[in-house]
Amino acid sequence: MNCAACLQSPRDRSPPVKKQIRFVLQMAVAIVVMIVLAIVALNVYQSARPAARTMKSAGIITIPVDFSMGRPFIDYMTISGSRLYAGYASRGLVGVIDTATNQPVAQITGLTRVHGIAVVADRGLGFASSSGDNVVGVFDLKTNQLLQKIPAGDDPDAIIYDDAAHLVYVGNHNGKTGMLIDPASLKVTATIALGGEPEYPQADPQTGFIYQNLEDTSELVVIDPAKQAVVKRSKLDPGEGPTGLALDAANHRLFSATSNRKLIVMDTETGRVITALPIGAGCDGAGYDPALKRVYTANSIGTMTVIQQDSPDGYRVLENAKTHLVGHSLVVDPVTHRVYVTYGGSIAGYDPAL
Repeated sequence: MNCAACLQSPRDRSPPVKKQIRFVLQMAVAIVVMIVLAIVALNVYQSARPAARTMKSAGIITIPVDFSMGRPFIDYMTISGSRLYAGYASRGLVGVIDTATNQPVAQITGLTRVHGIAVVADRGLGFASSSGDNVVGVFDLKTNQLLQKIPAGDDPDAIIYDDAAHLVYVGNHNGKTGMLIDPASLKVTATIALGGEPEYPQADPQTGFIYQNLEDTSELVVIDPAKQAVVKRSKLDPGEGPTGLALDAANHRLFSATSNRKLIVMDTETGRVITALPIGAGCDGAGYDPALKRVYTANSIGTMTVIQQDSPDGYRVLENAKTHLVGHSLVVDPVTHRVYVTYGGSIAGYDPAL
């Protein structure tokens, strides 16, 4: 074992530090080039797409915030009357927009990472889920001032108001629980184990049941607020990784958007899957217009899938309408029929081209 190689010190055998630094820099440059090329390719793809046939642009809303190096990100939105509330997650605030003018009119601050908003109009209160500090912020709808914070579970995400049950519901994504809040006492009345990671929910205006997508188990569960428990569990096959959820309460139909580019139509009464429709990639939000009988999904690839409901069991995909890259979430105004799509730190409005 008296060879020259064996007599070398560990320092002599290790690659020179300069070579290691050069290799790391080359890899970093290669990654940056790949990202730039991907962005250019996506923008070329978007610019080459034909204009939408079923939707027309109604302007862009930008919520004014101070400059930041971080990526702007608006998550969920909700509409109450002439107010659009947007959860500006990356800035920890709620943006308030006047839908009559498409102009921002206020901001609710004092939170960390806001995802969604539930509005309890008869009490003049709004509730915002904030995952940065695991709370639900309560704010005054008139003054747009934060009133208090209610402790939530791990990673509170989507939040809605169950009008029939008179309860606010929030899904704690990482905690795999759903939480009920009494808007009168501002107290948590129940924390319910869901058995999976909750994404978007819907509340049935007739029964008060809450329908909840579970992303990691590809299921939809039914929560009975009176029993404070999950009372039904249904698989969403062939859908996988459900995110957005919309409800046609009159016809007892749920529309669950999944990560494998399918919209699953389900019967709320039986849990039976009616059909699976193709949608665009990267969907995180779904909406339903009961007057126009249309289902919409917001797809991060830069499209909005527009689906016509011909009957409770009959559906047609009209087109994948061009929107904006990373346009992942949407909400439908039931009065004006305008569809609002979030992308980055902006919100684009689209009107049906009837």
